[in-house]
Amino acid sequence: MSEENVETVRRDITARKTRDWTGLEEIWHPEIELQLVRGSGIYRGAEEMTRFLDGLSDLYSEYRVEVDEIIEGADQVVTVERVAGRGLKGSDSGNWVQETLFRVWSFKDGKIWRIREYPTRHEALEAAGLRE
Repeated sequence: MSEENVETVRRDITARKTRDWTGLEEIWHPEIELQLVRGSGIYRGAEEMTRFLDGLSDLYSEYRVEVDEIIEGADQVVTVERVAGRGLKGSDSGNWVQETLFRVWSFKDGKIWRIREYPTRHEALEAAGLRE
């Protein structure tokens, strides 16, 4: 099952890179939930999630999602991702703004169900019951 989960996460990341929101809805469970690490909120359901992701990526003239690491667990997946934007709309800045995200992905009925962000890789691994 973990290989299937990793492939589902890869599909999610590819869809986010290309803003393929329809593709995401195919792999997201109807009760999908994203909990952000810095108290920025919890997003529930495909509509809230896509609105959040579209709003985030739309802030920049160029937006990237890159995966540095995917770690398989028995029934969860941990990712280390970098999201970056350049050319904040409304400004003359061409600088990149980048953030590293540590996420634990949980699944239900073969689809992505819960995504939780953690402040560190260690905390994400610990939450997934994995060790470094």
